[in-house]
Amino acid sequence: MADRLVSYDPRNLQPVGDVETTSPGEIQGIVERSRKAFRTWSALGFDERKQHLLTFKRTILARGEEVAEMVSRETGKPTSDAYPFDVLTSLNLIDHYARNARKYLKPRKAGTWPYVSTQGWVQYEPRGVAGVISPWNYPFFLSIIPTVSALAAGCSVILKPSERTPLTGQLLGELAEEAGLPTDLIQVVQGGGEVGAALVDHVDIIAFTGSSAVGRKVAEAAARRLIPAVLELGGKDPLIVLEDADLRQAARAAVWGGMVNAGQTCTSTERIYVVDAVHDEFMVELDKALEGVSAATGDRKDIGPLIDDRQYEHVRRQIDEAVAAGARLLRGGRTLEGPGGHYIEPTVLTDVDNSMPIMQDETFGPVIAVTRVPDEDTAVELANDTRYGLHATVWSKNRARAARIASRLRSGTVAINDTAVNFVMTTMPFGGVGESGLGSAFGEEGIRSYCIAKGITRARTPLPTTALLGVRFPRRRGMAYWKGLARALFRW
Repeated sequence: MADRLVSYDPRNLQPVGDVETTSPGEIQGIVERSRKAFRTWSALGFDERKQHLLTFKRTILARGEEVAEMVSRETGKPTSDAYPFDVLTSLNLIDHYARNARKYLKPRKAGTWPYVSTQGWVQYEPRGVAGVISPWNYPFFLSIIPTVSALAAGCSVILKPSERTPLTGQLLGELAEEAGLPTDLIQVVQGGGEVGAALVDHVDIIAFTGSSAVGRKVAEAAARRLIPAVLELGGKDPLIVLEDADLRQAARAAVWGGMVNAGQTCTSTERIYVVDAVHDEFMVELDKALEGVSAATGDRKDIGPLIDDRQYEHVRRQIDEAVAAGARLLRGGRTLEGPGGHYIEPTVLTDVDNSMPIMQDETFGPVIAVTRVPDEDTAVELANDTRYGLHATVWSKNRARAARIASRLRSGTVAINDTAVNFVMTTMPFGGVGESGLGSAFGEEGIRSYCIAKGITRARTPLPTTALLGVRFPRRRGMAYWKGLARALFRW
């Protein structure tokens, strides 16, 4: 009998349900079925695929509350967070790609100067079977992003959800079936790392969202097979507060960005750099913004639990080591006695420096660390002092100044006077640099990741360009001719 994978509610550690695991040995057959589905799906025109995707969207909309409830039960976040950040965001992405895939993948002309006797264009063709390995923190949305991007490009998909949130992944597959998507177009496999590794060994492109450590292993496995890997990995996101910032809004944004989903967000605000001139005033506003924000209370300012023992121990260790190294615990930091889950109070640390692990290693918990800096140059220098580079935030009323600083930050995305909004902007690329990943989601970059960009040329005249240039056997042109041609074309 097949093994069962049990899902637990992190709020009370009670089982939510279970699913049958997939054997790594089954993956090859699943991929073969996916290839058949790919041939059918990729042969459809944009309009037919659009209608399928819009039906999928309407199906999710009709059962959105059920999706939010499942996400809540498997992650511990309230449904009032699960619906906007897993359901609404997914509806937006599906609608966007359904309506814009044709535009993003339209063949484009390519200039051929100086070979004027040749014309050229680029066309985008789907890669084939896309493997998707998704995480537990936003289990529906972060599964939908690569799945729908690949579908819109013309690929078929095999999804392996996190073993912590298998029921949300299973529900996604059921919704695809209910929407009438072609048989085997989206297949869901269940299990741990061994199933994900088997997937990488057989698909044509792999998309992984998760930790940088596991992402590196996925990239290495993909490189051995010379297949593309789209990786959205960890972050250690900085927030810079300048002297001309709206301090109240900056503080409120910092608290939301650092505490939502108990800090278990890839774009979570983990480091704050405040210029000296407004540091004390900002700290007062930060304290006000944290008023009433708590854990394990169940009220409207509540944050949920950490997902499991391992994540709790990681966050607990970071806090304790920072305090032992000289950081000051300004607020929070205590472990709470919840109804069975792992809860840590919303935590603020000060007197930190960039050498501490709390400032260098991803926390993924309800902790923000604040550093006083003398000026904007120091803020930028410290913000860039990280091996990550997923998201950053700048707060200043001077638009030109804020834009200049955004350009100096080594980060795949930057928000000015806002918090993590790039995470839901489907029209522009979202991705990281350094250990934050490879490739992008969203926009034309996101959908094109699942395509082969094929360059095609065609001779404009009866004689091909090679014949007109005289580059055939036997050679009829000497060095004098080629040097003269080079000077004529490129001496300016």
